[in-house]
Amino acid sequence: MASLQDQLLKAGLANEKQSKQATKAKKKQTRDVRKGVDVGETAAQRALSEKKAQAIRSKELNAQRDAQHQDRAVVAQVKQIVERCRLDLTGGEVSYNFVDGKVIKKLYVDAMQQAALSRGSLVIVGLDETYYVVPANVAVRIEERSSDTVIIRAESAANAVAPEDDPYADFVIPDDLMW
Repeated sequence: MASLQDQLLKAGLANEKQSKQATKAKKKQTRDVRKGVDVGETAAQRALSEKKAQAIRSKELNAQRDAQHQDRAVVAQVKQIVERCRLDLTGGEVSYNFVDGKVIKKLYVDAMQQAALSRGSLVIVGLDETYYVVPANVAVRIEERSSDTVIIRAESAANAVAPEDDPYADFVIPDDLMW
């Protein structure tokens, strides 16, 4: 009785090349089992696991790309709000000093804008290495969209808590003090 391999060859369902490949694969498998080599997964299982891994990578990349698009959209919204609502500082003759981080910066504004900045009804927004003066309600809208935008507000003296034993508590320092 002939083997299945011989029968397939006679029927024309397989050729010599396929027969040799099957024999070679069977010998390799028996040799690996005999030597104790981990046979591992089949090609179909490997392809399925690679497909799953690729799907996971694709989802991660899509999430990163979506996050980047969202960040760009937020930055564009903030820029649009600032451009639409900023005050014109041309013709400013009075310098207004403010602190950004550890650096003292200076803007030239008019006297009315300086008073509004000192009261807190106007705030300074730092965007792309440039500072803009906008109303306080606009700064609130900007903070809602982007918490990492630099917004500089005047600290009011009413909010500052003075220690009880402060010898200079009776002497109030004005907010609009010129430097």
